[in-house]
Amino acid sequence: MGEFRKVITKPGEVLAYETVFEENPYLRTGVPEKMGTVERYDYSTSVYENGVTYNKTAYVYLPYCYDKDDKDRKYNVLYFQHGNTCEPAMFAIGGNKYMFDMLFDSGELDPCIIVFITYYMDPMRDADVRTQTGGAEAGDGWTPGIPGLYYKEIVKDILPGVEMKYNTYLTDPSDEGLKATRDHRAFAGYSRGAGWTWRMFHYDFEYFRWFCPTSGGIAGDKPMPMPPGSGPFPRVTDEEVIDYITAPIKAHPELPFFIYAASGGKRDGAGMRLQIKLLSEQPEFSYGSDPTKNNLLYSLSDYYHTDYLIPYYFWNYLKVIFKA
Repeated sequence: MGEFRKVITKPGEVLAYETVFEENPYLRTGVPEKMGTVERYDYSTSVYENGVTYNKTAYVYLPYCYDKDDKDRKYNVLYFQHGNTCEPAMFAIGGNKYMFDMLFDSGELDPCIIVFITYYMDPMRDADVRTQTGGAEAGDGWTPGIPGLYYKEIVKDILPGVEMKYNTYLTDPSDEGLKATRDHRAFAGYSRGAGWTWRMFHYDFEYFRWFCPTSGGIAGDKPMPMPPGSGPFPRVTDEEVIDYITAPIKAHPELPFFIYAASGGKRDGAGMRLQIKLLSEQPEFSYGSDPTKNNLLYSLSDYYHTDYLIPYYFWNYLKVIFKA
């Protein structure tokens, strides 16, 4: 990855416009001076219509300036869904946590709360199968017998619990209160988590204004191969992509939104790049980096495919999202 630089695609090489990806120069400078903290958040969910209540865990990153007693300062919240075989603690504990500290230590980004969540029902109990194939029991539609209702778990069991506990813009945990504060909420996901980010756009559009899918394309609700990686990614037509993504926009034309998508080199999300280009040609979208005027942006890096590089993508996202 080398030194700080901008990576710019040639106009027309993949897309019909330039995309700029900026590497964060601070992520390689050592231990940050300003350090945030991480708290574990335990909750239960029973949204899966199978009579089972699952006990689950998320991790909440609080930036260096967070003060629980300062109720006047409110924070935007970025929810992050990891990719296949991973789990949320890998980002919130140990050396990886410092990379998120460095995002805000630079002073160039507005501090926000980051919540690391998981579609896995118990990633530590099922660590062997999770790390080998990713086929651990999950709620995102990849496990036979468990419907893909993870989007309900996020809205019903994670958002109100987390945002009422910390200093966020949410003061009313009702459905109406959650919808009223969507401007201050973003959802990001990597790889398999990016596929889920597109589903969040489709199902939970009213609860989030900002969406950041990374290195993962749009498959709609088509069934995924099980275990993950055992078969080809579901094929979707251009018409299916357009219908799936524009459905919530057409249902709620009054709600602003912004999609900042990204992927790595030519082997990382080639189909995603074509899908973004397709969306940019639709009348519902305006391509550009100004959230007050635009609602779609895409950055192409030269990175290989791994969740561990997600802080570099966050560096780009957080310069744009939450700015309107």
